[in-house]
Amino acid sequence: MKTVFLLLLIALGTAGTNAIRLYFNDSATHTLQNTSYPAHNIFISAGSTLQLTNGASITAPSSVDDGESAIRIDDASFIGVNGTIIGGANFGGIGVTISSSRDVGAEALFGSGMTVYGGDAARKETTQGGDAVQVIQSGSRATFAGGTIIAGKGCNQEVCGVSNNGNAIKVVMGEVIVKGGTFDGDFYNLQGSIQIYGCVEIDKDGRIKGVLSDGSAIDVAYVGEEEQLEIVYDETVCLPDDVAIDVSTSDTSGAEFYSVGKNSLVLVLVSTAVSLAVAKEKEEFREETTNM
Repeated sequence: MKTVFLLLLIALGTAGTNAIRLYFNDSATHTLQNTSYPAHNIFISAGSTLQLTNGASITAPSSVDDGESAIRIDDASFIGVNGTIIGGANFGGIGVTISSSRDVGAEALFGSGMTVYGGDAARKETTQGGDAVQVIQSGSRATFAGGTIIAGKGCNQEVCGVSNNGNAIKVVMGEVIVKGGTFDGDFYNLQGSIQIYGCVEIDKDGRIKGVLSDGSAIDVAYVGEEEQLEIVYDETVCLPDDVAIDVSTSDTSGAEFYSVGKNSLVLVLVSTAVSLAVAKEKEEFREETTNM
């Protein structure tokens, strides 16, 4: 396997930052590892494959407009093993975009060592936060075996992080498969398909709740037609009846209880602990990138 850190560098002068574009377009396999890439946009195309391993970090430049994704995959492949991807700040940039315009197709795989952030808006006016991962064309697919996927914070005229947030996953067209991972943000589905593997359900309020096949708890809003959402039921990750807690007599702080699945098994989702851990990790990453 060939390890190449860049094929082509183009330095782009933008307001307040020097953005660097890396292009991988030779139909070969390349690896980025052990290195931080601040103010970078990476483009993978023409049947090429890029692997992110050993804690490599890619942060898109801040922008005065929508900017480019931190990583864009066009008719190519991306394998995220271990690393961090952060969409550009100011106008919330996208973390990863997967797109296909030809018969080749495009695919992105996210493993348990990956963390992807949508870019945060940084203005106290109505500004949209960035999506963490978006799939925008038919023939494109994103598969999540694990990882942490976090939507960018949006702003209104008074405060940021309350409204106009981005999506954890956005599907315009194409396919998303979720078998594991932790997600902070909505699943938005326009004309694509989303498959969820695990002991999960979509409740009457349009939230996907349960346990994914890797054992991770999920509780996210689903925005889209339910006919475009497929739940592939996996009872092996359902908690057995004997772990159920009687909410009428037990202390339920920090836990939520849902009756889900074909056999109406009771799942205990310690959602508060998960949310706090994700929020802490998110702020630590953002503080690091702010000081770059």
